[in-house]
Amino acid sequence: EKKALLMDFLQLPDEEAKMFWPIYEEYESERSANGTRRIELIKKYAEQYENMTDEQADMLAKESFAVRATREKLQKKYYNKVKKAMGAKRAAQFLQFERFVQTAIDSELDNNIPLIGERL
Repeated sequence: EKKALLMDFLQLPDEEAKMFWPIYEEYESERSANGTRRIELIKKYAEQYENMTDEQADMLAKESFAVRATREKLQKKYYNKVKKAMGAKRAAQFLQFERFVQTAIDSELDNNIPLIGERL
């Protein structure tokens, strides 16, 4: 579904599509691994939520920083790959789309995961 939306957004001619999609598939593979890491973090949060210790909160916060840093690093890495292959405008479109999707996901998660100490 995401790929179909991206295809519609980018409107790549065949020549550009041949360059872009292999790069994107590589990106998605790496992004997916970081996404799995994030899901594991959310699971840990859910398990520890009701009786969270300072140590657990610290570990979760540090892991959250690491997941976000990895996301930024990946986006920068693949922005540069797309830029090298297709130019800065296409790379910026890729980055803009990825950030739009990620912001939507982040917002949905933020609205559905209780804050530490929040009564359910």
